[in-house]
Amino acid sequence: MIQEFVAKEIIKFGEFKLSSGAKSPYYVDMRAVLAYPDLLRWVIAKYAELLKAIDFDIVVGVATGGIPYAAILGFSFFKPIAYVREEAKWYGTRKAIEGAMWQGARAVVIDDVVTTGESIISAIRKVKEAGGNVEAAVVFLDRQQCGAARIERETGVPVKAAYKILDLLKEIRDLIGPARYLEVYNYVTSFKC
Repeated sequence: MIQEFVAKEIIKFGEFKLSSGAKSPYYVDMRAVLAYPDLLRWVIAKYAELLKAIDFDIVVGVATGGIPYAAILGFSFFKPIAYVREEAKWYGTRKAIEGAMWQGARAVVIDDVVTTGESIISAIRKVKEAGGNVEAAVVFLDRQQCGAARIERETGVPVKAAYKILDLLKEIRDLIGPARYLEVYNYVTSFKC
């Protein structure tokens, strides 16, 4: 099924600016998965495999990429759902976390992709400030740009990924050709954690 990421242009190649400001020769648009029900089911199954090994009470999505996946996973596991805002809203209740959260709740933080780890670290801190305990951060794709290592180092929370980019690249190598494979491989392996 990962080959569908190429066919449906969920993984794109070229020159892209990431949210961190860095440039990348590829981009993975996990929001596009939502347009393809069969692919979405497959992606959810990959997340679910990881979640089965974790004891948790609540599923927490990271805005915005992790929210749809957290919602589906919470529903699938019969667990309460919450999401962490990028910034607490300035009006109303001024919450940083919407949805379920309570003192001592064992949370899994869900995001689509980890690059620098910044948004997941922020989400973990907000969950902890709200009284929750974060058991793991779970992502579909680790771009292997030191984000997972940074999360674990700064928060003590383990990161679980359905795919690492180098493994994904091996599976799509024949579809993208050796030149493109090598370009992305060299880019990824240039990061030293």
